[in-house]
Amino acid sequence: MNIAGLILALFFITLILSKKHKQVHDYLLSFFILLLGNFLVVKYVFQYDLYNSYPIIVYIDICYWVLLGPTLYIYTLVITRGENHLRINYLYTLIPAILVILCFSGYIFGTPTDLFNNWESPTMTVLIGRYIWFWNSPFFYLLTILAIRKHQKSIRDHFSFLKSVDLNWLYYLSHGFAIFILFLLVRGILYSVFGWEFPFGNYGISLVAVFMYIFGIGFYGYKQRGIFDNSIIIDDQNKIQNLPEISDMKDDRNHQSYQKSGLNNEEALQILSKLKSLMVKEEPYLESELHLSELAAMVDVSTHKLSQVINESLHKNFFDFVNEYRIEKVKDFLSNPGYNQLKIVSLAYDSGFSSKSTFYTLFKKSEGITPAEYRKKNQRLPT
Repeated sequence: MNIAGLILALFFITLILSKKHKQVHDYLLSFFILLLGNFLVVKYVFQYDLYNSYPIIVYIDICYWVLLGPTLYIYTLVITRGENHLRINYLYTLIPAILVILCFSGYIFGTPTDLFNNWESPTMTVLIGRYIWFWNSPFFYLLTILAIRKHQKSIRDHFSFLKSVDLNWLYYLSHGFAIFILFLLVRGILYSVFGWEFPFGNYGISLVAVFMYIFGIGFYGYKQRGIFDNSIIIDDQNKIQNLPEISDMKDDRNHQSYQKSGLNNEEALQILSKLKSLMVKEEPYLESELHLSELAAMVDVSTHKLSQVINESLHKNFFDFVNEYRIEKVKDFLSNPGYNQLKIVSLAYDSGFSSKSTFYTLFKKSEGITPAEYRKKNQRLPT
């Protein structure tokens, strides 16, 4: 299983790095998978008590575990922010790793294997290093989950759809990382306190779990693009700019976030009138992947001002605003007997929805009944 897992890790790393248009998040993902592969190597060496023969494994063991959590966290930030570079302030994530190296320096620059041979009687410095070393990844897991949740709340101000931009796959895989960490913790406690091992051996289950985890994050990570890849907006002077980072923006429904926009009531009413007219006449909501930036270009206004008008004048986010028009379009279809031969989900797709689950959820929330019940209740007589 160790060898198979390592081969799988190297396969996905090669696959990801062979992509034509690689971005920073691809390199981060490859590094994260490499760290998981190092776990398999370390466990193999320890399983057969080979670490005294290969002291370098001590360095690998220290480094892979203290870097797993930070790497996943930075990867999440880069994905959600649509960045293709690493910020200098990301260096703070390396503070725990530096502290661990300082605490373990006596072993790192002395006899590395003594770190494990003298496991039962550590000095206070080494004990502190162990706590930092072990709890570092759980801490950054929590930061990763918070970053994903923040992103999922914010995307509704920029996108009329959730599929492929809500990062649910990364949310689940982060939880998988948490289960992996919890498993190692419980296994260690059971073994050290009660001397009890899992039925398939001390390492068997963890190896299977890591193998499956590498496959999951490699498969879905390979397909993932940056959320804002190739997204552009057009400002008032028709200059092309990068789409603002969702994760860095304040809640647009907070009026303080618009204090410097320069938008007055008269201009807001003009934009609102133009927007409503556009939605009725040209039906841009029929485009299933409509972005705020695209709609702003159609209205010939900056994304910031359009977002302000939708949030402050209509008290809605962009996602709800667009999907209300889609719901009304579906309702027109459902009320017309001429469309009875078409499946409801087909009508939803024709109205701009790209997700069946999102459609049914929003329709039930809007109307209080299912689409099928609405069709039965609101059929218009043919004229």
